[in-house]
Amino acid sequence: MKRGRLFIFLALIIFIAVAAGGVYIWRRPSTTQPPVTQTTPQLSYVEIVTAGQNISPGMPITEAMLSSIQIPDTALVQGMFTNKADVVGLYAKFSIPQGVPIMDSSVSVTQGFNLPGSFWAPYIPQGLTAVAIPITRLSSMAYGIRDGDYVNIIVTMLLVDVDPTNQSILPNFTANVSMPGEGVQLTALITSGGEASRVGNMVFDETLNQPVYLVPSEGQRPRLVTQMIVQNVQVLHVGSFPLPGETVSNQETLSSPDIVATATPAPAGQQPAVVVARPDIITLMVSPEDANTLVYLIYSGAKITLTLRNPNNPEPAVQTDAAMLEYLLTQYNIPVPAKLPYAVQPRLDNLLEPTLPGDSVSVP
Repeated sequence: MKRGRLFIFLALIIFIAVAAGGVYIWRRPSTTQPPVTQTTPQLSYVEIVTAGQNISPGMPITEAMLSSIQIPDTALVQGMFTNKADVVGLYAKFSIPQGVPIMDSSVSVTQGFNLPGSFWAPYIPQGLTAVAIPITRLSSMAYGIRDGDYVNIIVTMLLVDVDPTNQSILPNFTANVSMPGEGVQLTALITSGGEASRVGNMVFDETLNQPVYLVPSEGQRPRLVTQMIVQNVQVLHVGSFPLPGETVSNQETLSSPDIVATATPAPAGQQPAVVVARPDIITLMVSPEDANTLVYLIYSGAKITLTLRNPNNPEPAVQTDAAMLEYLLTQYNIPVPAKLPYAVQPRLDNLLEPTLPGDSVSVP
C-alpha cells in the first residue's frame, strides 16, 4: 500500500515538472528572427538630348534636328543637355552623327567658333573635300543655286578619233617622198601633203565599174555626248570667298561676271543702289575621287552643268543613260528626214533664234 502511494506521488511530481517546463518554454521570448524581405531599388531615369539627324559642322541647330533618349540618372554626366530648348540656336563645332548625345563641348554659341585654319573648313564633312568649278547663268540654273543646296553634276564632251601613234586627229595626210641623191647621207623631201592629201578609202563604183579613191571633204566631226556623273552634291559656297577684312556683298544683280561692284549715284535723300557682279564660280563638297574628275574636266574643256535637287529627296543615285545622237533618235522616236527632190528656200545650215517684237535691241 505504501509502495503504491509512492509511485503516485512520483508520477505527480514528474507531471508537475513537465507542465512547468512547457509553460516556461511557451512563455520564453523566441530568438528566431523573421525572414527579411529584400526590396529591389527603383531605378530613376532622366531624358537627355541627342542628334535626331546628322548635323554638319557650323550648322545652326533647330528643334527638328534634335531627339531624346532616357538613361539612368546614374549615367548622367556633366555636359549633357536635358532640355532641347537649351540646344536650339547653337552651332555645331564638328560633325555630330545621328543618335549621339549633344554635349556642351560639341556646340558653340557663336558660328565663328575659334578653330585653327579656314573659317569654312569645319563645314566640310569628314571624308569629303571642297573644289571650285566655273559657272555661268546657264550652267548654274540661272543663278538659282544657294549655299547649302544639293545639286547633280552633268558633263558634256566632244570626242574624236585619233591616230594611236601620233595622237593626231584622223584622217592622216599622205605625202610624196623623194630621194634627191645617193651617198652617205640622204635627205627625204616632202613634195605634197596637207588638207588636199587626206587618207581615204578605196571603194568600187558600180556606175563606172571600176574602183575609185574617196577622200573626206572635211575634217573629222567631233561626237557629242552628255552624261550625269555625280549626284546629291552639297554646295559649300556660291561665288568667291571673302578675304579677311573684305565686305561680303550681294552677288545677284549683274549679267556680266566682269563688272566690278559699284554704287549707282542716287538723288539727294535716297540710298544709292548697289550693283554687284554675278557669281562666276561655285565650291562643291565631293569625294577626293570626284574632285580629281572635276579638275580634269575643267582643263579638258568639257562643259559642266549643275541641276538643283530637292534637299528632302531620299532617293538614292539613279543610273542615267548618256545622251548621244543615236540615243536621242531611238529613245524619243525622232525620225531621220528622207532625201526628197525638193527643199525649203532659203537654205538653212544653222538654227537661228527668231527675233520677237519684245526683244531688246542694243543700240551702238
